[in-house]
Amino acid sequence: MIEHEGIVEKISGNLVTVRILQQSACSACHAKDMCMAADSKEKLVEIPDVTGPYRLNDRVIIEGKESIGYKAVLWAFVIPLLILLATLVVSLTVWEFNEIEAALTSMAALAPYYLVLYLLRDKMAKSFRFNIKNTN
Repeated sequence: MIEHEGIVEKISGNLVTVRILQQSACSACHAKDMCMAADSKEKLVEIPDVTGPYRLNDRVIIEGKESIGYKAVLWAFVIPLLILLATLVVSLTVWEFNEIEAALTSMAALAPYYLVLYLLRDKMAKSFRFNIKNTN
């Protein structure tokens, strides 16, 4: 289970917006003050909720299934990498492009993929669902 502690920022109808602090894996390291790799960002997560009364500035926990993370990695990294590599191989072997043309073609092949992701963003957002609960 993926869990993040956050603070309720906004409530409108059944939609609760929670501010979370997203930290990189190394942010818990004892040497993070000396290292420039430690990173953290604030994110706003909108969660449809009908389970309970939340108020502004309430401390809550948002949680999601671990499969959400795997699905995000698949869509964000694995599929684009496969498209890039497949286009590169086809460009070099079948179409016999030179390296620069093949590289540019491979990068251009990602544009339709990201356009489709953008057009399907609302549908995909429904599959990346988090739940909210009080910290008590």
